[in-house]
Amino acid sequence: MMKKLIFLVSLIGFSFCFSETTGTRTLPATYTPGGIITVRINVSVDPGVTGVIVKEYLPSDWIVSETMSVPAPAKLEFEGGNRIYSWLKFDSGGVSSFSITYKIYVPSSASGDYSFYGSVLTLGNPDGSEISGDNILRGNIGDINNDGVVDISDVILCLRMAIGLSEPDIAKADLNNDGIVDISDVILILRISIGLL
Repeated sequence: MMKKLIFLVSLIGFSFCFSETTGTRTLPATYTPGGIITVRINVSVDPGVTGVIVKEYLPSDWIVSETMSVPAPAKLEFEGGNRIYSWLKFDSGGVSSFSITYKIYVPSSASGDYSFYGSVLTLGNPDGSEISGDNILRGNIGDINNDGVVDISDVILCLRMAIGLSEPDIAKADLNNDGIVDISDVILILRISIGLL
């Protein structure tokens, strides 16, 4: 009985030593140049952590236009070609898990894909753990006819691909990245064309 108790206590202690505060990012499927996108970071905080810093690196001309949840960005820095936004949350009784939701203005000159990266730092992990989840924001996807805008003509082209009337263009029409062009991609392009994504 004593051996089982010692094993259980050491297993619990081991899991506490190697658990860490983490963040997971959710990005939209694509962006529209000159538009606004919404980004969400869910932060899972270990028990007993009293302070958390979330750092998000964005391209230099991409600007956070609004934070829709607390905490608000506490700091803006520039490093290389990036803007670094930092959110801070402290509580002497321990920080509970939280989410950061913010909107970014996408420059009208934006094109191609963009990488997002950031980290979650605590006193116990000052180097931070990398934010997981979505890290690539795709550009030009959905604009099948390459006219610079995603509209009903792109929806029709995607529908033709989905039902086999046109050769599928995976790079432009496979919005959900499942390797095929089907009705789910048509629906995503339709949502982009009417401003729901």
